[in-house]
Amino acid sequence: MVLIVGNEPEVVEADLRSGKLSCPHCQGELRPWGSARLRTTRLVVGVERHQPRRGHCCGCNKTSVLLAERFFARRVDEATLIGEALFAKATGSGQRTVAARVGRARETVRNWFARLGCRAAELSRHFLAWALALDARLHEVASWGSGFSDAVEAVALAARAASLCFGPKPVWSWASRMTAGGLLANTTWPYPAPP
Repeated sequence: MVLIVGNEPEVVEADLRSGKLSCPHCQGELRPWGSARLRTTRLVVGVERHQPRRGHCCGCNKTSVLLAERFFARRVDEATLIGEALFAKATGSGQRTVAARVGRARETVRNWFARLGCRAAELSRHFLAWALALDARLHEVASWGSGFSDAVEAVALAARAASLCFGPKPVWSWASRMTAGGLLANTTWPYPAPP
């Protein structure tokens, strides 16, 4: 299982060592448990090699990978870059144009669009639930006319509401947190419920 954590490795390490991180399985206390495999992530500019920490639950004995919120689980590109592509599609750009803009293969971009598109209604409901839970002033949200665009709009609304409540973060970092890294998961992924 993946636990989305902050982007500062030293803060995550301190939280892990002091028992401040909770197990995503049972809410027990996570303790240090080695590291996951070394990963290479493509950034907006360049690449980054990183090795996420693992946490071991003292309660249920399960381990979790601690993945920084600027990434999505099982994706080689950082969340900001993927989000830029998703936003471009939601506002009317095609696969070839988006692929050229973000510097990725058309097949990669098409895969991102397909993953979000096949779960668009579910993602819209999920992010709107977060937005409404965090911002009571939101009432009716207008449709953009397509499930894909509505899902991206719901991500933006939820991220805005979360930034107003908890402090500013990039939209796609909030999207990673609110989906436990599984925004573009190929399989059923347990999304965390709004507070």
